[in-house]
Amino acid sequence: MTNWSELTSRVKPAGLPEAIKRQIAPGVTRYTFVHDDLEVDDPAIDSTGRYFVSPREYGFSIRGFRGGKTAWARDFSNGTMLVVNTEGTSHVLSPKLAARVLFVADDGVVLQDTGLVQPSKARIPDLTTVRLTIIATFDLHGESPEMARTLLMRMVDRAILSGPRTGESEAVVVDHRFESSAVIGAEKRRSNDTDFSQLLDI
Repeated sequence: MTNWSELTSRVKPAGLPEAIKRQIAPGVTRYTFVHDDLEVDDPAIDSTGRYFVSPREYGFSIRGFRGGKTAWARDFSNGTMLVVNTEGTSHVLSPKLAARVLFVADDGVVLQDTGLVQPSKARIPDLTTVRLTIIATFDLHGESPEMARTLLMRMVDRAILSGPRTGESEAVVVDHRFESSAVIGAEKRRSNDTDFSQLLDI
């Protein structure tokens, strides 16, 4: 059995971000961090939540344990996140198997180990698909239209990942994707144009 406190120690630099404990599903909590404005709870999965990716993409590096064991590791102000294979012995991951994600406090206490999570009783999910079209108009303030498109997608992604407010609903988003996106040029309104919405008190 791996003793996670045997991770090769090193002095942490100042100003590290904090990993945040979040509820990602009813009864399921994970330590997460923000990367490129997206909240990440599994560093072996890409931002869409569907494809395998190396934890290196999220700022992790390979570190060793006593006995020759290795792990992907990233330090945070309140601990260290580790990503290993299902046996907990190596940083070498398989795209076919879920990675084991741990969060270890600075004193060696394991605060999270997804490898120890017992599978819940299977149930038939009650699924429905919602298709929503969003049209947003941006005042660019010097930014490019393409940046506006990227920003809107990130904003929607963050909102979906955060889920409903506590007590608002038990519904949980299990998958989401962007089917298409487009930037539609808008003409600037001339200063002598009449804004009828003001006249109608809209």
